[in-house]
Amino acid sequence: MPQISALASTYNGTEFVAETIESILNQTFEDFEFIIVDDCSTDDTAEIIRSFNDDRIKLFVLDKNVGVGAALSYGLTKVTSKYVAKVDSDDLYVPDRFQKQKDFLDNNPDVDLVKSLIEYFTDDTTLRKSERYEYTKMVNEVDLNSVVTPEQIREELYMWCCVPHNSIMVRTEVMKKVGYDNLRQGEDYKLVYMINKAGHKMDTIREKLVKFRLRGDSITGLMNDQSEIINGTYDMKIDDMAGFLNNDKKLFIWGTGNQAQLASERLLKEGYEFAGFIDRLPEKVGKELYGKRIYGQEEALSFNNKKILLCAQPARTIALKLFKEIGYKYKEDYYVFL
Repeated sequence: MPQISALASTYNGTEFVAETIESILNQTFEDFEFIIVDDCSTDDTAEIIRSFNDDRIKLFVLDKNVGVGAALSYGLTKVTSKYVAKVDSDDLYVPDRFQKQKDFLDNNPDVDLVKSLIEYFTDDTTLRKSERYEYTKMVNEVDLNSVVTPEQIREELYMWCCVPHNSIMVRTEVMKKVGYDNLRQGEDYKLVYMINKAGHKMDTIREKLVKFRLRGDSITGLMNDQSEIINGTYDMKIDDMAGFLNNDKKLFIWGTGNQAQLASERLLKEGYEFAGFIDRLPEKVGKELYGKRIYGQEEALSFNNKKILLCAQPARTIALKLFKEIGYKYKEDYYVFL
């Protein structure tokens, strides 16, 4: 039985899957199995995977497309090892990732999940010059790499997905106990959120062991309908969030973008009311959404007896810094939906 199971799902990954497989097969720690679930690709992905002559690769090709959560859930049933290392079919991994994470878990029996620092990169020259790439490098990468201690991880995970999915190695019994939900989007956050909620300790190897490829055609980059992420997040967080939503303060939603609107629709559907929206952009202030006024940041923060539900990922870092500066308390004055 191998010590590690590398677990990946793939769908139409012909462009990058070979490069990813090579970065896994070239790991300095060699006692692993590489479980790949092909989610009914319509291109040559499966053929490319089969072209590798290495008996550590175990390919499972699904006969219909089920989505990443269900595909990974299926792959998890095939795991036979002590540890599960999550990988993705287009990212790259430094040669000693497996060795370092295995050593960490071997030497820290109280830790059930260890992540690493990450680095974003792209092969797309147009994307490299874009604001999206600059924001990802200067904000997202910095934010993810700033959450490193078990205490930080435990606290921050209730607010946002501060554990990069493809950087984790987890004890198999924990991974199988929690498992993946059958979500096409957001399965990564739900996995680590529920591992955290169950009380399992997480820690960080403070080295960049994973290179995350940013693509112009990635699911996250192209996704217009994010309702599954919003509904999944609501269902995941409602037990923790219900007390905040039900207190006697007036609720304001920070954000007016697609995700904030979808969150608002779900709250209204569940019977929750809110007083208005908050947005930092002057051109939006004074307009209305769902019959509610959009307030500017300073005006909204001047109101008494209020609470704020943060639903704006791009503004999360700025908003959290502001809340800390003015002494707001989490779950009392504000709650981070996503």
